[in-house]
Amino acid sequence: MNKERKNIGLAILLIFSSLLVCLDRIFWQSSPDILINDKVNIQQSLMQIYHASTLIGIDIFAIALGFLLQGNEDKSWSSAIKYWIYTIFVGTLGLIILTLFSREFSIVDLYNMLFPFIRNTYGILSGIVLGALTLPLFNKGIRKYTKIIELSLLLVIIAPTIFNKDIFGFANGTVFGYTLVNLGFYGNHIKSKLSIKKVVTRIILLLLTNIIVVSLMPEFSKAVHNDLSTAGRFTNSASALLILLAFYVVLLVSKIKVNVKNGYVDFIIYTAWALLVISNNQTLLNKLIEYNHKTAQSVTRWILAKDIKEILWLMLIVILSNFVILGICKLTGISQKISSFYDIKADEKLSQFFYRITNGIKSWLKAHRVYLATITWGYFLAIFSFLMMNTKWTVAPNVDVKYNIFTYTIGVRQAMVLVNTIIFLLFLKFIFSLTNRYWFSTIVTSLFWIIWVVANRIKIGIRDEPILPSELSMIKAWRSLLGMVDGWILLLVVAVIVITIPIIYFLEKKYRLPKQNWYSRVTWLIIIPVIFSSVTYLNHEKSIIHIISGGIGNDPTFYNQLAGAQKNGPTQQFLNNIDVEVMKKPSGYSKERMPKFQE
Repeated sequence: MNKERKNIGLAILLIFSSLLVCLDRIFWQSSPDILINDKVNIQQSLMQIYHASTLIGIDIFAIALGFLLQGNEDKSWSSAIKYWIYTIFVGTLGLIILTLFSREFSIVDLYNMLFPFIRNTYGILSGIVLGALTLPLFNKGIRKYTKIIELSLLLVIIAPTIFNKDIFGFANGTVFGYTLVNLGFYGNHIKSKLSIKKVVTRIILLLLTNIIVVSLMPEFSKAVHNDLSTAGRFTNSASALLILLAFYVVLLVSKIKVNVKNGYVDFIIYTAWALLVISNNQTLLNKLIEYNHKTAQSVTRWILAKDIKEILWLMLIVILSNFVILGICKLTGISQKISSFYDIKADEKLSQFFYRITNGIKSWLKAHRVYLATITWGYFLAIFSFLMMNTKWTVAPNVDVKYNIFTYTIGVRQAMVLVNTIIFLLFLKFIFSLTNRYWFSTIVTSLFWIIWVVANRIKIGIRDEPILPSELSMIKAWRSLLGMVDGWILLLVVAVIVITIPIIYFLEKKYRLPKQNWYSRVTWLIIIPVIFSSVTYLNHEKSIIHIISGGIGNDPTFYNQLAGAQKNGPTQQFLNNIDVEVMKKPSGYSKERMPKFQE
C-alpha cells in the first residue's frame, strides 16, 4: 500500500461499523417491547437476527482498523499514542459537557475518563491500542511462524463459541479487541492470496449460516432447556460465525482499490473512534435511554427511530468537533511531534527503536525532574496539611466508623488530597508568573503553606476549629496574636526565613531554570485568579463548581468545622467558608415590613 494513501472503503466501513455499535449500545438497553416476547416464533427469530446485525459492528471496526494499521507499520506506535490521547480528550470533554447539561458529576467518571486503560473503561479500544503497539512484533513473527499464528487465532476465535465459555476473558473487552485487531493484521497479510470470488462465496455462506443458526437457536433452547436461556448463544460479538463474517466483509472491502490521502482517512478514523468512545460512556447512554423512555415509552419502532436520529446528530457533532480538534493539533504541531518521536525510522531495527524510545523517555524525565519533584513535594505538603488537622491518631468521620489518620487521608480522602495539591501548585504558578523566579516561587509558596498549616493547627489546639475567613480581620491585631504564640515558634520562623534567603539566592544563581515568556505569564496571571474566584459559588447548589466539588468529595460540614478541615484540608475548608449563606431569604420578605410584626 502506498504510504501516502489509504483505502477509503475501509475508512467508510469504520464509520458504518461505529454507527452500528452506537445503535447496539443504545437500542438494546432501552428495553424495547420486542424484548418482552418470550415465545418461540418468527418475531423471536427476527429479533435475534437484527441483534446480531448490530453486534457485528464492533467486530468489523476492530478488524478494519487492523487492516489499516498493518499497512503502516512504521506509524503503529505513533498511531497508538495518538488514539489513546484522543480517547482521554474525547472522554473528558464528553464528561464536561454532560456535567454542564445534567448537573451531575462523579469522581468515578472522572477517573474512568482520565485513566481509561488501567480502569478498563474502553476494553475494546484498549485491546486495539495494545495491538498497534505490538504490530511490529506481529509482522516479524508472521514471516517465520505463519502456521502457528494462524492456528492460534483460529483457536482463540472458535474455542469460546464451541464450549460456550469465556475461556480467554473476552468479556472484559481488552483481550477481545486485541484478538480482533490482530485478525485484521493477519487479513491484510493474506489478502492477496484470496480472490474476490472466494471471498464473496465465503461471505454468502457465513451470512446464511449466521441467519440459520441465530434464528433457530430459540427453538433449540426451548427444546433442550424448556426456556430461552440459550436463545442468544450465537447472538454475541464473540461468536466465531460473526467474527469470520466480519473478517471476510473487511477483506472484500479492502480489495476495492480506491485510495485517498492519509489525511482524509485519518479524519474518518478519528470520527469513528470518537463514536466508539461516546458509545461506551454509560452515563451518557443512561441519559439518552431515560429521555427515550419518556418520549417513546417502550414502542420498538419509536425507540429505533429516535435512536437513529440521535446517532446521526451525534455523528454530525463529532465531525464538526473533529475539524476544530484536529485543526488545533495540526497548528500546534502536537501530532507531528508525536509522529517524529514514535514513528519507526527507515532501516531502524526493533531493538534500536525500543532503545531510542527508552532513552527519549529517560531524557524527558531528566529534563523535567525538577518540575516532577515539585509536584511530588506539593502532594506531600497536601498530605501534611490533612494530618496536622488531627489531634489523635484516629479519626471518626461517622459515628460508627473509625480510621487511622494515615489510612483516612491517603485512602478515603485521596481525591481531596489531590485537590489541595492542585491548589498548592496554582499558588506556586501564580507567584512564578509574577516573579519569573522558579526557586523563589517554590520555596516561598512552601513556607507560606507550612506556616498556614501550623497556624491552623495552633487554632485547633486553642478552639477546636481551623482558621475561618471572618477571622482575617484579626490580622490588624497582629501583636496580640503573636503574644498567643510560644516564643520558640517565633524564633524558629525567623531562623527559617534567615536561612531561606541565601538558599534561594544560591539556587537562582547556580541552578537557574528557564523563565516563562511574557504571554504565558500574562495568561496564567489571568486564569489563576479566575479559577480561585469560582469559590464564591462553592455553596450555590446549582452552580457547576458546587456540583463538581461535591462529586469529588468536598464535604464542608459547616456544623463541625474541625471535621470539615479533617475531611477537606485546612485550605479547602477555608475556601468553603468564604461565601456561606446562613439562611435562605424567604419569599415575600421585606425589611420595611419587619418592624410591623414586632409591634
